[in-house]
Amino acid sequence: MLAILFIIISCSLINVVVSFAIPKSELITRCDHFIAITSTSISTSLSQTSSDNSASLPFFAAPAFTSSPQTSPTSPQSTTTQQTATQTTVTTRLPLGTLFDGRDYIFITESNVRGYEWTQKETDVLLDDLMDAALGNLGGISDDYEDTTGSTSNGNASNSDNKSADKGEEISNSNNLLTITTDYELSQITLVPTSDWDSQKLGLGNRYDVYDGQQRLVTLNLLLAGLRNSFQSEANELLESNEGGGKRAVALDATANEISNMLMPTKVRKEDVMRITLRKRDNVLLNKILVGDTSTPAESPEEEISTQSYTSLTTKQKTQLLSPLSIANTRILNNFIHISNRLTTLTTRERLRLLDYIVERVYLLVCIPETSLIARNIVMSQGRKGMDNEPVDDFKGLVCFRYTLEESDMYDTFDSWDGLAAEPTSKEEGSSIKSVGRDIIASACLLRASAALRTKIRSRGGDEVYEWERWLRQELWLQNKRLAQQQPPQQEGGNNSQDQVQPWQGKDFFIEEIEPSSIALYKFRTGQLDEFAFLSSDKKSMTKKQRDIVISRLTFLRDITMGVTSTKEAEIAILELLLSLEYAASSDSGSSKPIITRYLDEILPLIEKWTLWMALTKPSPMQRHSRVFALLDAMAMGSPKGSDDDDDEIVTSMKEGMDTYEFGATAGGKRLAAAILKRMNSHVMLQERKNIPVDHDDATVDMIQQSWSSEEEREEWSTRIGNLALISQPRRRTTRGKKSDVSLWERKTKMYKKEPWILTKLLAELDDWDISAVQDQQKEMLSLMNEVWSLA
Repeated sequence: MLAILFIIISCSLINVVVSFAIPKSELITRCDHFIAITSTSISTSLSQTSSDNSASLPFFAAPAFTSSPQTSPTSPQSTTTQQTATQTTVTTRLPLGTLFDGRDYIFITESNVRGYEWTQKETDVLLDDLMDAALGNLGGISDDYEDTTGSTSNGNASNSDNKSADKGEEISNSNNLLTITTDYELSQITLVPTSDWDSQKLGLGNRYDVYDGQQRLVTLNLLLAGLRNSFQSEANELLESNEGGGKRAVALDATANEISNMLMPTKVRKEDVMRITLRKRDNVLLNKILVGDTSTPAESPEEEISTQSYTSLTTKQKTQLLSPLSIANTRILNNFIHISNRLTTLTTRERLRLLDYIVERVYLLVCIPETSLIARNIVMSQGRKGMDNEPVDDFKGLVCFRYTLEESDMYDTFDSWDGLAAEPTSKEEGSSIKSVGRDIIASACLLRASAALRTKIRSRGGDEVYEWERWLRQELWLQNKRLAQQQPPQQEGGNNSQDQVQPWQGKDFFIEEIEPSSIALYKFRTGQLDEFAFLSSDKKSMTKKQRDIVISRLTFLRDITMGVTSTKEAEIAILELLLSLEYAASSDSGSSKPIITRYLDEILPLIEKWTLWMALTKPSPMQRHSRVFALLDAMAMGSPKGSDDDDDEIVTSMKEGMDTYEFGATAGGKRLAAAILKRMNSHVMLQERKNIPVDHDDATVDMIQQSWSSEEEREEWSTRIGNLALISQPRRRTTRGKKSDVSLWERKTKMYKKEPWILTKLLAELDDWDISAVQDQQKEMLSLMNEVWSLA
């Protein structure tokens, strides 16, 4: 333990010293490396100091969003690329034939949580473009295969008389039909080298994690598999014919084998590897299609059906095949069948020409950034095909797959996350909230990570994923440390393997952290406060008045944080408070009631006051975060009060802000005024035992006095809170030019009497409204503010 402590301190000092002499990017890399070393050391120390039967934590070894992964030795060409990639982002324009040749580019989709989503619509767009570019007006001409094979050893049947014209352009003259062939640019794919390539088992090569381009790469593989099957099927028919097939069958068979090597590049004495591999659940049919038909006995129901017979499946067979599989398998099968059917409309020459064009003239920009973090930022900065990928989707991949051990748990967590991220629907009475939307999950993760790490996290540029992973790893370490301490020591010679506790991992993090946080934030932002367990009407822990006071405080916090930008940081403390209250309310312990009482009577008013301070004084982001983190410390230590000097300073600045703030000058100021006046109205109505108006989210403010005797009076008083009245909805404009004997104030008093807000009704009792009335109302509002937020 002393050695580990010495290493950690030494690394910290080294990083501090070098930070003054090295570039920022290098410093970040070294800090990331230090974090990885520290996490590994802590994990190792934990496993050594705990009992022998403590579960190991292999997923602590390497964070996903830190330094770039180390790669295994590869071919000289690949090594040069990798060495360059550690220094800078490399983008190379490569033809598909180069990408699909050998094992230099093997693709997996570990960090791509979208799955395969392309339907026939997107597949047709790509296929139409490729056919149009490759075939032009050659499609549908009669096929004379013997004139096009000749001496080509690889089955390539393109006309050998084609001459090069300008760069990227060919002029082909076949059967007196002129067509211009140009290169086809299939946009950019973003790849990150993985560290799991075993050259002893797999030979020289590279495996890349696909951050962008999964849909196109999978669809291209399906297209090549369809071409291979068409050539193989035709060759088999020729071989079975009376003529024995001849050179044509041999050439077609060679072409099919050539495509097979692109899809599954073989090496003598090395293990097989597929060109692209999806997650195991989604890879069942894709793997079968890419491998093609073999003589190997079937091991599962889906392998009993030949890939060449997929196009002739009956509805019943298709249902039986797909019923146990994921939706991605359904899309893969449907697209493969659709592609295969479209290829049958082409002649052999056209299919050969399409193959040559795909291999030789279809180009991709292959971008290989130096780190996975840069890769994700590049992807986010581009217009993506299909569904937009957000940082929360990357975090989803980490939680569900990288930090969860068992495969079944991975997909269960993945499905649960998808359900939670679905667009919320109207909830039936008595049912629980199941879905909140992706944006709410992202916001909840941002707030909880900020609270756990006590740091400001940027929500733009993708930096949040790095911080989210830090939060995840911190929780994993803390929870597993507790588990290790709770493990009973193993008796000498005994075997407690049956009593081993599963390590706390990604699936537990989702269940205990992400899901309850997201649901609590959704309830708060949508105003479903009655859904909280600590406010449930069947709870007898508080009186109706106490409950109404809490709801009025939370409603004010909701209105102000959603309407005023400078108060968004307050949600960090609000969410932590709500989760603590929910946890205490669900506890069977007798000590939960005092905890709930302390939170509601001491912490909630403090959060409310400091949030109002943020809105009125508009402090810097650093000051706002400092106050929020002080609130979190107060919650943790049970000491709600800050220093007296700080409290006096806040009170003074709040009073000045309330008195001088120009609420009516901007839309944000009007939202703030509406939130403050709603809170004041609720306070007065509760004191007078009146019901608080509900379902008035659209309440706004009306500027009472609009005509002033001087410009100085207008500038000083027109937008102050003393000249504003809370109304349920915006006042309708009177028709211009319409004469009326009723004064403006009389019309306003008639409208104010109909309002449900008590302070607005009191205004209607005044005989007139002038500068003196505005000044008196200003004093009343400041006095009421002192009473509501205990500022006196």
